[in-house]
Amino acid sequence: MSRIKSYLPVVRKVIWAGFLISLPVTSFPYFPSFLGGSKVQVLPLLVIPMLVLLLLELPRLWKRKLPRNFLPLILFLIFALVSSSIPFVLGRASHLSEVTYFSRVFRTVFTLALGFAIYLTVSITPLDREDLNFTLKWLYAGLAIASFWGTLQIIFVLELIPGWYVFMSKMQHYIAMTIGTPNRIMGLTLEPSWFADQLSALWLPWVLPAVLLNRTVYKKRWGWFTIEIFLLVWMLFVLLFTLSRAGFLVSAVVLGAGFMFFRIKKSMDHRKNKFEGAWGKIVQYYYGIPEFIRVSVLTLLLLGGISATIYYIGKDNNYINRMWQYWILHDSLTDTMGSRSFSGFFRYIGFGPRFVYWETAFRQFQAHPLFGVGLGNYTFHFQESLPAIQVGYMPEILTRIVPDHIRVITAKNYFGRLLAETGLLGTGAYVTFLITLASGGFYLWLSDDLEKKFWGAGSILGLIAFIVDSFSYDSLAIPNPWVVFGLITCAVSVYSNQKSPKEGSPE
Repeated sequence: MSRIKSYLPVVRKVIWAGFLISLPVTSFPYFPSFLGGSKVQVLPLLVIPMLVLLLLELPRLWKRKLPRNFLPLILFLIFALVSSSIPFVLGRASHLSEVTYFSRVFRTVFTLALGFAIYLTVSITPLDREDLNFTLKWLYAGLAIASFWGTLQIIFVLELIPGWYVFMSKMQHYIAMTIGTPNRIMGLTLEPSWFADQLSALWLPWVLPAVLLNRTVYKKRWGWFTIEIFLLVWMLFVLLFTLSRAGFLVSAVVLGAGFMFFRIKKSMDHRKNKFEGAWGKIVQYYYGIPEFIRVSVLTLLLLGGISATIYYIGKDNNYINRMWQYWILHDSLTDTMGSRSFSGFFRYIGFGPRFVYWETAFRQFQAHPLFGVGLGNYTFHFQESLPAIQVGYMPEILTRIVPDHIRVITAKNYFGRLLAETGLLGTGAYVTFLITLASGGFYLWLSDDLEKKFWGAGSILGLIAFIVDSFSYDSLAIPNPWVVFGLITCAVSVYSNQKSPKEGSPE
């Protein structure tokens, strides 16, 4: 028995590494039937190692004191369950032939339980600083696997090898439930936007501060060049080929916030004296230019390069090139789109229905402000809460309200859904949970310890990414935010309970 116990730490680390490298696979087609089978889209492969980890951690969990972050989240779960039970108490019946109250509530509660289980697993598995560094290494390994697979898909987007898309599609069939299209990459996920979301909201918040703070979790580095720098450049390059507008926006906000607030500024003399000879003179001349001009020029060059790349990649993709076609070809669209306006632009690129979904969610919240309509029940109150609009301009909305079509719909906005389905109490508890995470992130960032500052910067950037990303999806089962929340909770817990040595220089 004692021999078995001696192997448990090793087994635990192996399974934890498997959990982290399985993050890229979000819709595994060979999921066990008792875990949902192929009936749902969010089928993360990480669930299998997660269940094993929870079984291993369960005996120790009863003896551990959970971090305080769990309190508002548990309150949210309670309020969500209370909200979901109200329709059954009132004896409401579904007016939709394709779905019932019970099926919607059961499915949504299951997805929420899955998200909470992911958060719990990530929060309690790393026990100390060594475990946190181990976690980062395997988190980056998952990023490298996803980026490598995305790079293989770039080959067929650029049409470098004839028949490559057919070959990759056959392999993709064993990894995800869809095979994608030949003009966008999707990594190991269900669709390109999911892959972009992983890159910008899951991995970028941790890789970027490592680069900005000149910190590496690996022992090997080559002067200023680290593995994290390589990963950052690689993942941003791969991100471009997803052609995901939400992914571009989230990554732009994270990059902007990181460069503005989370980089350690070195003295000007240190930068000027770092190089010698002709290159040193160029560097001195460069830093002699006012900083505002330098930053402005570099920003314009960077934006110009990215825009040109996106234009080249997306010139044959109607999904992405509609963003500039509206302004360039507007004269030919006047009969169908009316006069040129920002509202017409958003409607043309497909954002019009989303504004309707958001307004409908808010109207549901106004009608049921305290507890909301219950988890998953947004769809049952959609038609009665729909604002007065001309649905003829939005066929997507029209198909949601006429018979003989699938009328199950969600709010397409994370916080809009929380307001509509859990009301003020549930949303307030969830926002309180986010505030506790943010306070922990600022606590770490304000430390003099470089290692703590890294985790603080990653925590805050991860929350920023989640808030921006919440305008594009509303699923409670997507692993990305729960993993980020778990890493924040774990880092704050580890560094609050242990004294770490101050670091005067990067690793």
